[in-house]
Amino acid sequence: MNLEDALSIIDAAENFRVLRRLPSPPESRDLLGDDRFVGVVVDVETTGLDHDIDEVIELGMLKFEFDRNGRIGPDISIFKAFNEPSFAIPKSITELTGISDDDVRGHRVLTNDIDEFVFGASLVVAHNAAFDRPFLESISPTFISLPWACSATEIDWRSEGLTGSRLEYVAMAFGTFYDAHRAVDDCNALGNVLMFDLPRSKERVLATLLKAARRVQARICAVGAPYDLRVPLKRAGYRWNDGTNGFPRAWWKDVAPDLVEAETEFLRAFGPELISPTLFKMTARTRFRRAPPPLAR
Repeated sequence: MNLEDALSIIDAAENFRVLRRLPSPPESRDLLGDDRFVGVVVDVETTGLDHDIDEVIELGMLKFEFDRNGRIGPDISIFKAFNEPSFAIPKSITELTGISDDDVRGHRVLTNDIDEFVFGASLVVAHNAAFDRPFLESISPTFISLPWACSATEIDWRSEGLTGSRLEYVAMAFGTFYDAHRAVDDCNALGNVLMFDLPRSKERVLATLLKAARRVQARICAVGAPYDLRVPLKRAGYRWNDGTNGFPRAWWKDVAPDLVEAETEFLRAFGPELISPTLFKMTARTRFRRAPPPLAR
C-alpha cells in the first residue's frame, strides 16, 4: 500500500483526520482571464503590538497575478527581510517567533526594495490588516495609497462553518497546516488559502475578498454618547473604540452609504445634545489605517 492510499483510509475514518503541509511557495494551475492585476500578501513580525512604540523586525511579502474572478496565476514571487529595531527584541517575542537580536543585527528593510517589489500592485492582502497596515506605512509610504483587504475580518468565516479566523485555524479547516509565526510562512499560508474554495458558498476565497474590498461604507462614530447608552448602542451593532487608532474614542458602526441618514437619526433620537455623529468614508484605500479626515456634515 502506498502512502496516498494509507492516508485516504485514515482520512475516511471517523476518529482521525489527515492534515497536509501547504506548499511553499503556493502552487497554482489557474488560467487567468484577460484582465490581470497584481496582488501582494504581506505579514510582519514586530517587537510588540503597539503601533506607536513597537517596530518591525521581519517583513514577508508574496506577489502574484490575479483576475476579476479571484483566480491566481502561477507566477509567484517572494520577498523577505529582517529589520533591526532601535531596542532589544523582548524575550517573549523571540520565544514566539524564533527571531533574536543576532538574527536582525545589521539588517534594514529598505524603502526602495519594498517599492520595487510592490510596484504595480492593485491590492495588498493581510490576515490582520488593522495590525499590519500601520506598521508597514511607518516603513514605506507606498502602503498609504494602496488598496488593502483583510482576509481575517472581510470574510464571514463563521457563516462558512468555521468558529475562528486565526490563519492557523483556517488552514486546518481546509485540511492543511504550516509552520506559523514567521512572516514568509504566514504569507505562503495565506497565498494558499486565497486559492481555496469556501466550504459552504463554494466561492474562491480571493473572489469573496475582492467583493468585500470593493465595498464603500461609512463609519459612524457616536461621539459623546454617555455611558448609560452603551446597552442600546451595543444592541444596535455598535462597538467601542478606545481612540488609540486615530478614530474618536466612541461607539462606532460601519454602514452602507444609503443607511447613513437613518443611522444618524437613530443616534440623534437619544438627544441631539448627547451625541455628535461623526462620519468617515471607508474604502479599500482607507480601511485598516489610522483614521482619515472625517466627512463634513
